[in-house]
Amino acid sequence: MGGAAVTWALATDQASVNLRAPKNKTRRPVILNDANCDLVTTYRVIQEDTEALIAMLHHLERDTSESAYYALRASEPTDHIERAGRIIFLNQLGFNGLYRVNGKGKINVSYGKVQKATICDPAVIRACARWLRKVEVRSGSYVSALSDAMAGDVVYLDPPYIPLTRTANFSNYTPDGFLEMDQWALVGVVKGLIARGVRVMFSNSNAQLTRSIFGTDLNLFAVAAARKIGATQSSRASVKEVFGISYAPSMSRNPAALACLERLTFSSAH
Repeated sequence: MGGAAVTWALATDQASVNLRAPKNKTRRPVILNDANCDLVTTYRVIQEDTEALIAMLHHLERDTSESAYYALRASEPTDHIERAGRIIFLNQLGFNGLYRVNGKGKINVSYGKVQKATICDPAVIRACARWLRKVEVRSGSYVSALSDAMAGDVVYLDPPYIPLTRTANFSNYTPDGFLEMDQWALVGVVKGLIARGVRVMFSNSNAQLTRSIFGTDLNLFAVAAARKIGATQSSRASVKEVFGISYAPSMSRNPAALACLERLTFSSAH
């Protein structure tokens, strides 16, 4: 789910605020899944232990120095509330809000020298918690998370992006990484979802390999996305990404939003 931007958009969309699960489903109407255990823990703590998390963050925000950052980064708390507080603290103070781990699964993002970091915003956390109580948060493989998706469901897939260059794959989100063969496995899952009548939305980099792998099964469009992670201002410019859908653009709630995008053609070169 990454930053779960789609679910936060749903949370503020009046047509989606009162989402209810259909009668033939026992699960909640919105499901979030991620392979990152720390991220999933954080969302579950916001969902279930809101006030305890706020108290923890108030404690942590007393010291936002560089030494406090590296001390907490080196720590390995086992308590779920402390783990969630640690992730939020590091995310707010780390370089450009980046999340990255090394091969051992340890966060290795440097201190960001943030001038006015907001470690705890109780109003925002409580608002997030109210929405997350309508959400089922799952942890693990996206394959298992999608096993019960059925006709009429909408699935948004936001995998680790295909690198645009051979040297661009610098940021592991999980220790195992996400390789080219994983992208091919993903398109196999997409095919299965489409066959079951699930509507699929998809994001990835605007790479030729993206079009080669996903272009036969999805309608692909180029969208502009701002880049906030980079060592220099010039490296944080807007870039094109790929947005794909398994259904006809006319079925969108706002077809005009897709009509203004550049339609990408399938490329079989590999």
